[in-house]
Amino acid sequence: MEFIPGETCTGERVAVVGATGYIGKAVVRDLVRRGYPTSAVVRDAARGAAEPKFEGATIVEADVCDPSSLAKSAAFSKGGVDVVVSCLASRSGSKSDSFAIDYQATLNSLNAARAAGARHFVLLSAYCVKSAERRDPYALQFQYAKMKMEEALRAQSDMTYSIVRPTAFFKSVSGQVEVVSGGAPFVYFDLGGSPYKSSHGDGKCAACNPISEPDLAAALVDTIADPSKCNALWNLGGPDVGLSMREQGELVADVLGKEEAKLLGVPIGIFDVIINGLQASAL
Repeated sequence: MEFIPGETCTGERVAVVGATGYIGKAVVRDLVRRGYPTSAVVRDAARGAAEPKFEGATIVEADVCDPSSLAKSAAFSKGGVDVVVSCLASRSGSKSDSFAIDYQATLNSLNAARAAGARHFVLLSAYCVKSAERRDPYALQFQYAKMKMEEALRAQSDMTYSIVRPTAFFKSVSGQVEVVSGGAPFVYFDLGGSPYKSSHGDGKCAACNPISEPDLAAALVDTIADPSKCNALWNLGGPDVGLSMREQGELVADVLGKEEAKLLGVPIGIFDVIINGLQASAL
């Protein structure tokens, strides 16, 4: 079969965990569009049935935090699934939440897929996991959790896999449009240290190529049929030079017809305060 990006469908049965998330919904929609028999694994089947983006998919209720729940679900019946796509992601960023979802719940899904006899597992990771690999002082707990999950995926040999590490989602930029339109500044994280060249001064900030929801979903689905993505890590978001967060803020201001971009750099160290507070409250 000739592989055509954005179009090829192997016809295999696919289960999506983390289906109710921002990217998970888009993945379910793209799978159905291409013709894949798709199961959207959700915690609440009634709510899942009301989601327009799940039209054409089978709604399966299961708790990814409970291995027995996954094992009993129709999505992971023996011989009943060929490919599993994990879009699971923690919400709070705390250590306990990150390792419960980005690692353990995802591992539960992997083990359920292996027990069911699936052939391939697609993991939505993150480009910033590189920070955890380098043990950067500003590396976040979810990055360490995803790194540990990537290691677990590579360590098993029952299934082939694709690890997709995208840069920032476009929503991280477009989500600020309404805020900036109302007169508030475009907020970005100031990394400190050596200067990053831009038209708005000297602070150092991250750069990336934001990826749109449908583009990322299509890329994840493409790994099912693309032989070059088998047992491979895919850094997604390039290869052209990324835009700094300040430059992205300038683009938003330009689109909105603002004479001058209002930018607010927030020290990256504020994450330590937030995460430590979340972890303390979780005790």
